[in-house]
Amino acid sequence: MHSVSSQTETFTDVSDRMTKLKDELKELQDSLGKKAFIPENISNDTQMKALTSFTKERFSCVYSFLNVEEDLQTGNFCKRPVDIFFLFLVKLRTGISNEFLSVLFEISDSTVSRYFTFVMTVLYEKLKLLHIFPSKSKVVESMPRQFYSENRDCRVIVDCTEFPIQKPNSSAEQQMTFSFYKNTNTLKGMIGIMLSGTISFISPLYCGSISDKELFIKRYQMYE
Repeated sequence: MHSVSSQTETFTDVSDRMTKLKDELKELQDSLGKKAFIPENISNDTQMKALTSFTKERFSCVYSFLNVEEDLQTGNFCKRPVDIFFLFLVKLRTGISNEFLSVLFEISDSTVSRYFTFVMTVLYEKLKLLHIFPSKSKVVESMPRQFYSENRDCRVIVDCTEFPIQKPNSSAEQQMTFSFYKNTNTLKGMIGIMLSGTISFISPLYCGSISDKELFIKRYQMYE
C-alpha cells in the first residue's frame, strides 16, 4: 500500500510541475509577444502612421476591407497574415532594406522578399478589378474653378516616373534598362493624376532606356 501511495504522490507532483511549467511557458510567450514587431504592439497612431501611413484604426479597416486574410494563409508562412500585410506596408512606406526588416520581424531577408512579393501578388489580383480611371463628368466635378475656365477639356495630367533597379547581369538587359536621365538602371512608367491630386492611371513598366515620347505613343490608346 505504501508503494502505491508513494507512486500516486509522485504522479501528483509531476502533474503539478507540468501545470506550473505550462503557466510559466504561457507567461514567457506573452512576454515575448509584447516585444514582437506586430501591429498590436505599435503604441500609438503617430508611430503607426510613420510605419504604414495609416492610423491603427485605419490599418485595421484597410486590412478588413481588402479581405486578404484567407488569401495570405495559402502561402503557409510562419507569420500571421496580418503581420505579413504589416510587413508589406512598412516596406512600401519606408523603403527600408530587406536586411533591416529581417531584424525587425526576426526572419531571414529572403523570407522578407517572399512575403513582400506574395502580398503584392495577392493585392494586384484584387485591386486590378477596380476601375480607377474616372469619367469626364467626375473629373469636371473635382476640377478647381481656376483651372476650369481655360482647361475644361483636361481629363488627366500625365508624366513619366522611373524606379531604380538592381543592375542586371546581362549586358543586353543593362543597356535596355539604362536611363541616361537617371544615370542608372531603371524601369519607367507613366502615371496619370487628376486635377484633385488623385492618381487615376498607372501604366505597365518599360525598360528605362525608352523615352517619354515613345512611352506616350505606346499608351496613346488611353486618351481615345
